[in-house]
Amino acid sequence: MEILNKKERVSAFLLFLLMFLVTMTLIFVAVFFSHKLPWKENEVLRAENKKIKFEFLYQKQFINDLARVDVLIDSLDKTNEGYFFLEQSINSDLISIKNEIPKDSLGNRAMYENLILTYKKLIDAKRDVKQVQNAKNEIQELDEQIDEYEDRIKNLETALELSRRLNRN
Repeated sequence: MEILNKKERVSAFLLFLLMFLVTMTLIFVAVFFSHKLPWKENEVLRAENKKIKFEFLYQKQFINDLARVDVLIDSLDKTNEGYFFLEQSINSDLISIKNEIPKDSLGNRAMYENLILTYKKLIDAKRDVKQVQNAKNEIQELDEQIDEYEDRIKNLETALELSRRLNRN
């Protein structure tokens, strides 16, 4: 016993199989393109991630450089002589740090420059405080000299008064 419509059944099955494959391909393509081909997006995200990593590494280096400058600034308070040389050394370090700031690869270059300017203002303020302190010490020494001279003048006036009295007698 053989099937009478064997050819029609086979052709219907092949047509069903073809339609099934076309439908599945369409569904797969629709799902694939609905995710907007994430390769481009991944490339952009990788580039952005690389930029952020570079900025983090630069921030660490920048902080280490500023820590070295901090040590020099703290030593400004302790030195009495060579203050000008130490200040110029700190300024040259700040200039070299400023020149090392990348021009285009950082998101906020102005922040780094403002930090350097703040350090420069701190150095200037310390210099002003040192000058005021030196002036205060000088004023104190001059006050002591004035007191000493006033005592001498009183002693001389007393001696003069005694000599005038002796001359009258």
